Amino acid sequence: MTTTGLTHDGHKAASSRAEILPLTGLRAVAATAVVIHHIQMPASSPEWVRTLGQAGFIGVPLFFMLSGFVLAYNYPTLTLRDPRSVCRFWVARVARVMPLYWAVLIILVLTRATEGVPQDRSLPLHFLALQTWSGSLNVGATMYNAPGWSICVEMFLYAIFPFLVLAVAHVAKHYGAKGLLALAVVAFAIQFTLWLIFVLKGWADLPATNPQSAHRWLYRNPLTRTPEFTIGMCMAFIVNRGFRFPPWLAWATQTVLVIAIPLVCALRDPNNGPLGAAFFGTLWTIPFALLIVSLASDTGFFARFLATRFMVTLGTASFALYLTHRGRLPGFGQSVVQTAPGHWGYVAVLIIIVWVLLLAEGAHRYIEVPCRTIILNFYDRLVPRVKQGSAS
Repeated sequence: MTTTGLTHDGHKAASSRAEILPLTGLRAVAATAVVIHHIQMPASSPEWVRTLGQAGFIGVPLFFMLSGFVLAYNYPTLTLRDPRSVCRFWVARVARVMPLYWAVLIILVLTRATEGVPQDRSLPLHFLALQTWSGSLNVGATMYNAPGWSICVEMFLYAIFPFLVLAVAHVAKHYGAKGLLALAVVAFAIQFTLWLIFVLKGWADLPATNPQSAHRWLYRNPLTRTPEFTIGMCMAFIVNRGFRFPPWLAWATQTVLVIAIPLVCALRDPNNGPLGAAFFGTLWTIPFALLIVSLASDTGFFARFLATRFMVTLGTASFALYLTHRGRLPGFGQSVVQTAPGHWGYVAVLIIIVWVLLLAEGAHRYIEVPCRTIILNFYDRLVPRVKQGSAS
């Protein structure tokens, strides 16, 4: 760990807690998995390799749980009794994600205009990051910048965080670690029950284009992502109370999960509706929670790897990677990956990944960070911060 006390958006946290570097590196893994999911592996690859690549979307539920953990880790005392701090928290969240989101969207809108493609009527929903509430797959998840649907989810989770953190902090104060675990179990039970209902009703087998599908309700609906976000918050409060995995348990946990998660992804049946619905989050909630707490212990081989300067650098720009990569893939020869003979397809995958990483680093440095700084500085001049307990 460092002692900078920075949040995942690069600003001082209200609690000035040390940044957990392995979790920053983990964000790079999650974002890269999503990129590979969108690139897809060469058609000539073995079936298990293609299946593994297709499962990269599980990086999205990991992001949501990480978001809950990082926010609760850095803002455990955020309270509605201090409206100034809550308002600044919300402004900081908007400054964190929306400038780059809008920049990418504007570029895609202009691109459509130059190509003579009419703008969709859902464009206002996209600018307001409300598109994923739509029952239409085209509007909610494929129109304009496809990964943008998760920004809609994040904005919803940011909006309710000050209310959720009050409840979680109350449980931590009065019931301790056992109460936090019980709350996490309840949240998981809600998530599991929703999945079970979809399986029993046959909705898990519906295609993503169906407004009643698991893809619409279990994957990209903001309400159904709240349980794993809450579980991430509970894990953060447990870590804030001083809990750490013993070194041997951290090593064992990371070893098992680093092997088991890719193995399960590679061996899954993409045509299995119930399993596919579980892949949207339910199947991964417990493994991801264990992985996050293990990495927060700052020990173990995977934690050391993720805490390297290279992985932390990638993790810092992971949001930009996630948000900018999709629009560039078709124009950069995504189809070449599918048609390349032999091992050349894998070389093409590597080249595309390097390209989108460079693009993301530039977007992070020259759009994301400057815009965030400008917005927060303007807000601080408009509404001066209090000296104690201000949220950053």
